[in-house]
Amino acid sequence: MSIEKWLSERESEEIKKKKEEMFKKLPKEEIENLKKKSIQKIVKKEDLKEQENDKSSDFLKKVIEFKDWLDGRTYLKGDLDKIVIHIQNLHKNIIKMKKEENYQSLKDSMDALTNLYKNIPPSFLDEKTRVALNKKCREIKRSNSDNYYLRKLKNTIKEKLNEAKYYEFLRELLDS
Repeated sequence: MSIEKWLSERESEEIKKKKEEMFKKLPKEEIENLKKKSIQKIVKKEDLKEQENDKSSDFLKKVIEFKDWLDGRTYLKGDLDKIVIHIQNLHKNIIKMKKEENYQSLKDSMDALTNLYKNIPPSFLDEKTRVALNKKCREIKRSNSDNYYLRKLKNTIKEKLNEAKYYEFLRELLDS
């Protein structure tokens, strides 16, 4: 383990040195542009965190306001309609927050899949299928021909997966 660790540290040091040399060779304008881009990435991440905190704190404020309003009431039977409205509004806020979380997680998983898709060599798929997949990944409106090529790809994948079962069995047979 210590040798592997030593080798990986050595490789990372070499990579760092190469990066520093490349960075020193860049003109000042490009260095400033890179710094601006990195700052923008950091700011975007912080903004996303603040937005999430704001949503949860807003919901908690609404719940506390409802509790304070309830505490100030002595005769609740007359206020049943208002209580129902408050609870319905809180419930809608919960559903809205869950939908946003689901959308964000779906978007993150889609981003991960598109990154994996970029690793597929271009010669693996024909051009029209690649175009259709790109439209699907980027959520661009697809035409009927795009849908056709996606269906065709799905069918070929099913066939290849069925064949893969047999090849797996044959490989196990040959290995034994």
